[in-house]
Amino acid sequence: PAAAKIIYIGASVDYRQAVAESRRLAGASGRISQAELPIVLDDAQALRVADSWLHESWVARERLSVAVPPSLIALEPGDIFTLEAENGERLFRVTDVGERGVREIEARAIDPGVYDAGAGVARPARGSDDVLAGPPLIYFLDLPVLRGDEPPEAGYVIARQSPWPGAVAVYRSPEESGFTLQALVEAPATVGVTQSELLPGPEARFDRATRLRVAIEGDALSSVTTVQLLGGQNAAAVRNSAGQWEVLQFERALLVAPGVYELSELLRGQAGTEGAMHVPTPPGAPFVLLDSALTMLPTTLADIGLAYWWRCGPAQRDIGDPTYVSSTHAFSGVGLRPYAPVHVRGVRNVPGAGDILISWMRRTRVGGDSWEVVDVPLSESSEAYDVEILDGATVKRVLSAGTPSVVYSAADQIADFGAVQPSCAVRIYQLSATYGRGMAREAVI
Repeated sequence: PAAAKIIYIGASVDYRQAVAESRRLAGASGRISQAELPIVLDDAQALRVADSWLHESWVARERLSVAVPPSLIALEPGDIFTLEAENGERLFRVTDVGERGVREIEARAIDPGVYDAGAGVARPARGSDDVLAGPPLIYFLDLPVLRGDEPPEAGYVIARQSPWPGAVAVYRSPEESGFTLQALVEAPATVGVTQSELLPGPEARFDRATRLRVAIEGDALSSVTTVQLLGGQNAAAVRNSAGQWEVLQFERALLVAPGVYELSELLRGQAGTEGAMHVPTPPGAPFVLLDSALTMLPTTLADIGLAYWWRCGPAQRDIGDPTYVSSTHAFSGVGLRPYAPVHVRGVRNVPGAGDILISWMRRTRVGGDSWEVVDVPLSESSEAYDVEILDGATVKRVLSAGTPSVVYSAADQIADFGAVQPSCAVRIYQLSATYGRGMAREAVI
């Protein structure tokens, strides 16, 4: 501009020659420019952007500082002006303006030609980084309500694979085609196999005699305090030979060999699964730690009892990939199953008459941990029971009740056995409108 006083201007260099030189010296450069942008580009587009950015940075090394009179008030940051130099005209962009009687202008050189770079050259494709892996280990678990806030009809799935593929997709179909995605297992489960036999144990108190050895893959097991145990920690499921899962908890976990733990101070048959421990569980039974890796499936009441086809495998691969494993499974809705009654008693209702008053105490599958209430919630639409009178394995009579007691009359005893009985074997079920008979309690009274 007229009357401009040039304080400093760098030597002008053709930017293409400068870029070539900068690339030659790139290995010795310690300067790094970095930008993070929310855009998606292929490698040719990205190379073009990077080249323009590099050329622009090279040209912008030339800086100009001038003082101009107040009459050039129109100049503002971002304006572009032309400066006559010895080797021709140069374009500059105003970056800063200072007012100290005269206008102090700071500017940087620009060259519009840097944005005319041609398309970049695509890089050769790299080889695949996919990790070779087989199908994952999958367990479908029919579990009771554990926390109290989950849908009682829900089914569960866990997956284990090494190396972990990031997520395991779980698909379902009523036939061998037409699969739909049901869930993504986001974390690998801690699983294992038992190395010792798991015999039946006591209910509602510590099993201090049993020592269960388990070979584990996954996170290390650890001991907890009694208070932490009663708060729900260290819960696991073991599948018996009949395919039922017993939920147990362990207070002590002792590492006895690499990856092998001895579990003791057990709470057996938790959450109404005591029926699963009446069958001895041999060594080699599946063991699953019930932690955050347990994934809930969107099972509805209509799905209970239906045998679906399932396909599970790495989520980033197609459902037809050989790494997908196929199986069939029908969830039974264990979370809806009423618990077995407890404290079965039998007394002569009327002395000398021979009638037997059979009574028991019911349990609840939801909300039964409070010590402040008189009775636990019912958790069913209505209260109902079936009481079977047994003669060995034969059911002689079924009595129905709407309260936790029923009378087995002397006349019925004579009709069933020919005489009033000094003792009798009974099997009691609580009934559910959605599930039917719950877990049975057998007793001799």
